[in-house]
Amino acid sequence: MDKFLLAGSGEKAQYLVHEFNDNTIRFLLYYPGHPAPELLRDAVRTLVERVDILHASFFSDSLGAHWHINNDLEDSHFFQYVETAGDPGPTAQSLALLPIAPDSKAQLLCSLVQGPDCCAVVVTISHLCVDGGDGKYLLEKLAQAYRLLQDTGTAAGLEVKNGSRAAEQVYRHFSPKELFSLLKNPFSSASSSFPFPVSRPGLRSLTHVLIPASVMTQARQNAKAAGATANDLLLASCYHAYASLPGADLSHPIGITSMMDLRRHCPGGESEGLCNLSGSLPTCLELTREIPFSDILSQVAAQTRTAKEDPLAGLYGMPLLHGAARTLPMGLLLQVAGKLYGSMSLGLTNLGNIPCAPLALGDLVPTGGLFGGPLKKKPGMQISAASFDGACSLVVVGQYTREDAALLQSMLDAMAGALAVYASPL
Repeated sequence: MDKFLLAGSGEKAQYLVHEFNDNTIRFLLYYPGHPAPELLRDAVRTLVERVDILHASFFSDSLGAHWHINNDLEDSHFFQYVETAGDPGPTAQSLALLPIAPDSKAQLLCSLVQGPDCCAVVVTISHLCVDGGDGKYLLEKLAQAYRLLQDTGTAAGLEVKNGSRAAEQVYRHFSPKELFSLLKNPFSSASSSFPFPVSRPGLRSLTHVLIPASVMTQARQNAKAAGATANDLLLASCYHAYASLPGADLSHPIGITSMMDLRRHCPGGESEGLCNLSGSLPTCLELTREIPFSDILSQVAAQTRTAKEDPLAGLYGMPLLHGAARTLPMGLLLQVAGKLYGSMSLGLTNLGNIPCAPLALGDLVPTGGLFGGPLKKKPGMQISAASFDGACSLVVVGQYTREDAALLQSMLDAMAGALAVYASPL
């Protein structure tokens, strides 16, 4: 008998913006050797079959949405194996650009790209099911399943959270007074647009830069001494780089929204099941082309510190969004979403540091990796950051022309350059 699940408000909210992004997050890991393709395939199957939402298809109509649970999975629905005679990196990056369609049989796809001496593992996951925090969680569970299969021949003991996906779990224990205080717009009135050289959409592309672990470590230490966090550092470098871009309009305050993990509001500090629990952390600065990096960092740190001291940080506007997603027909929600989301342009998502040892496939420990958020369509632009054993990758995924990509690359390079200068001895 077919099994169905009603879509929650979180999944609906993410689906509503599918015209502006591809509802997919992506991870790319590099390994110094060759894992066993059959073991990795079986590990992916184990993981996907453990969680209903990962082997389900999302469907919507004008009234509502639901998940159809699929119990007839073929290997090709969640795994693919590619051999290449050269560097696996370019092929892996191309595969990382492919989206997970909401109606796919599985909501997670793992691709193994084997080169002559090394390999790359690409894991793409539906943003309807997870955010970056639960994406990291699934990476570790996948590696754990692989090691269990290698060591014991079975991954039957793999435990994966499969409880409530309700986005409301972050605030449903609040008092009526606290809930009422959340009914306001969390975003700054300042709007910012990335100065794309070309207005038309281009081809799918992944633009990135890598900041060495030594640079990030020293920059973090300097920032900590100045009362700033690693996320403050990245935000400040983003503002600093933006101010240097040709075509950037600095005649008004610039707003950049970063994301924060809302699981800190859940009872016990963790969600019951896989879900998307990211909230917004807006910042807004007045910039000039000559403003020192240290001044930007000081202003950013002051704003984020104030925001994080708020016990309801990241939750403003959530009850309105989730209440609408629960009660209004999908057709109406889709019309409203375009007007709201279309004004959100510049963003930063930072997953923090990801230790590589827990991602080992057998005795193969990743040498590095990339994290990319959803592909953003113009005018949107989002920078995704993640550090693997301290080395920080900055990634932008979008539909950009060659001219767009060149300007984006210059911005990422400028961010890396600002951090390198900040980390250097005085």
